[in-house]
Amino acid sequence: MTIFFNEIYNVVSSGLTALQAAQATGKAQKNPVSESIFLSAWVTKVLKQHSFDRCVVKTLQEWQQQSRTMGKNAQLKLHFERLAETYAKVTDEQGQSIAITSAVMTTFYTALELQDWLVTNEYEVNRKVSHHTDGKASLVVCSAQYAAAINDEGELVKPLSLYIRGNVQQFIDIAYQHSILLFKITDYKSKVKFHGEYIIYPLNTGTHLPELPTRIL
Repeated sequence: MTIFFNEIYNVVSSGLTALQAAQATGKAQKNPVSESIFLSAWVTKVLKQHSFDRCVVKTLQEWQQQSRTMGKNAQLKLHFERLAETYAKVTDEQGQSIAITSAVMTTFYTALELQDWLVTNEYEVNRKVSHHTDGKASLVVCSAQYAAAINDEGELVKPLSLYIRGNVQQFIDIAYQHSILLFKITDYKSKVKFHGEYIIYPLNTGTHLPELPTRIL
């Protein structure tokens, strides 16, 4: 079965390669308008030709619609570049995502605490609960769900919910520094009052686009 992670990485890499080739031969100019026109046409072409697995078709259709309604403001080239950079840094030499392990999660929690986040992972979250943090940024992880998501070898094998309140972009960036991609479910209402819910997947294999880390140029 084709995995969304691998296929969408293939899509954006292929799109950027096609754009570079077109620019090298003079078929596309190096300016935002020309680049947007080229990538918009490229997305339409690969959709018509069924060039990629159906798991990415919905995302391609969304990009097609954005380019049609927003023109160069859809910023497809920038979006492709950011996705390619994001996926490249969490992919090993075999083209697979780096595994998320209990050791990775422990160092991730420590990194959050060093940035003054309150990490709570010793309780079950099996119903709507309140979590008082005295104004501190907060991460809540259900202990039971975590135990079920980690196998005997210490590797994440099931999706795991992270309940977040605070600077979400900072949280995304710290997670990314530990090769963890976040997939948003809700940014506010969840089982934990005033916390948003994000999910992490084994090998970062979410079925839609992840939240992107801050781009460092």
